[in-house]
Amino acid sequence: MRSLPLLLLVSALLLVLASSASAEWAPADPRSEVIQQVGRFAVIVYDLAHRRRGAGLTYVGVARGETEAAAAGGAGTLYYRLVVAAAKADGSRAHYECLVSGVAGSSLDTWKLRWFRKM
Repeated sequence: MRSLPLLLLVSALLLVLASSASAEWAPADPRSEVIQQVGRFAVIVYDLAHRRRGAGLTYVGVARGETEAAAAGGAGTLYYRLVVAAAKADGSRAHYECLVSGVAGSSLDTWKLRWFRKM
């Protein structure tokens, strides 16, 4: 009897792993309007959330990016994994890696900045 819950747990874990392995990242054109907008969104949201800590970032552009369909989160939801260039107030520039989720053409409240970190 004890082995049945364990078997169900292992089966569920294998199912989750198999479904996540089927999703693949596809290259995205960093010059496309949608990718540029997603990159700009990421820099603005990060800057607004960290302004008190002196972030002061200004969007420069997207160096490269990838997209992946979200396994969960609604029809049309994509993950955007981008490398964006941003400048500080002193003029220094750096690249940041970010992950954004959202549906192209949808309202702003469906978009989320998942993470943003300096490379």
